[in-house]
Amino acid sequence: MNSRSNIFQGVVTSKDEVLRLDRAIVEILDIEISRNVAARLIREGRAKVDGEVVTKPSVMPKKGQTIVLEVPRPSVPEKGSLLEPRVLFEDEYFAILDKPAGLLMHPNTQYGTDPSVASWLESRQATSLPTGQGDERPGIVHRLDRGTSGVCLVAFEKDSFDNLLAQFAERKIRKEYRAVVYGKPRFVSNRIEKRLTSDAKHPGRVCVTDSTRIGTRDAVSDYEVLETFDNFAYLRVEPRTGRKHQIRVHLASEELPILGDPFYRVGKFHPALLPRHCLCPDRPLLHAYSISFQHPFTGEGMSYCVEEPDDMVEIRQFLSQSTSALEGGDSV
Repeated sequence: MNSRSNIFQGVVTSKDEVLRLDRAIVEILDIEISRNVAARLIREGRAKVDGEVVTKPSVMPKKGQTIVLEVPRPSVPEKGSLLEPRVLFEDEYFAILDKPAGLLMHPNTQYGTDPSVASWLESRQATSLPTGQGDERPGIVHRLDRGTSGVCLVAFEKDSFDNLLAQFAERKIRKEYRAVVYGKPRFVSNRIEKRLTSDAKHPGRVCVTDSTRIGTRDAVSDYEVLETFDNFAYLRVEPRTGRKHQIRVHLASEELPILGDPFYRVGKFHPALLPRHCLCPDRPLLHAYSISFQHPFTGEGMSYCVEEPDDMVEIRQFLSQSTSALEGGDSV
C-alpha cells in the first residue's frame, strides 16, 4: 500500500459471506467500481483479507473478516488530456461544458486529489469562483456523477451562479439524458414518481421509499424507449427533479438497471448476456445529452446538446447487430 493510492476497507457480514471477493468488494466497500475492475485489482495483489494478500477474485471471505482494497490514484492529467471538460459555450458569466466519464465534478475525500471540473475551473480562472454548498464546489451549479458523461453548467460570478441555482430550484431548467439499460421495458414511455432517501445499509447510496418522513425527498423521472434489443433497451430520460443518483435508482426500481452500474442493480447480471466480443462497460452507461435554460442576464433561451461518447455508441452497435442476427436467424 502506498501514498499514491486510496485505501478502502469493510467487514464481511453474515449476508455477505456467500459472495466471491470481487463481488464482496463492490457490495461492501463504499466505492464506485465495477466487478470487472475489482477482479483486476485483486489479481494485481491490491486486496487483503485479514491482512493477507489475496490474488484470486473467486475467494469467499468469511463473516467477520476485514477486506482492504488499494485503489491507485490516476495521475493528474496534463492540459489537453482526455480528462478535461470541453467548452461548448462561454461568456463572462458562465460556461456550458461537456464532461467526460471518469472526471469528478468536485474533489472529495474518497478520490483525494483526482482531477475535477472544479479544479480545472480554478486553474483557468483569475478571480475567485462563487460557491453554494461549501468551498470544495467552486462554480459548480449542478452535479453529474463521476461515471456520467455529458453536458453541465458552471458559473464564474455570484449573480449568475445564484440565478442558475434558482432556475434549477424552480424547475425551469430542462435536462435530457440517454441510458442503456438491462431489461425489457413494460411501457413505451412512463413516469416514475418514487420518493428517495439515504440507504442506511450502504453509505453514499440512496434508495426508494414509501415514507414521507423528514429526510425523504420527492423525485420524478420520465422515460421513453428509443430502441429495444434482446434483453436491453436504449432510453431517453428526463428528470423532473434533481436528486442524488435519481435516474440510476428510479430505473433500477423499475427493473431497468443501467448497464455498467456497480451499485443499483436488479438480481444478477452476467457479462455473458452481452453479445460476443462486447465488453461489459466499466461505468454506468448514462449520458447527459442536453440542457435548456435561460441566460442568467439576458433571459435568452439557450439549449445545448452533446452526442454520446464512443463507449455508448459501440455497445449500442453491438446490441443492435446481435438483435438483428437473432431476428434474422441463419438467413443470408
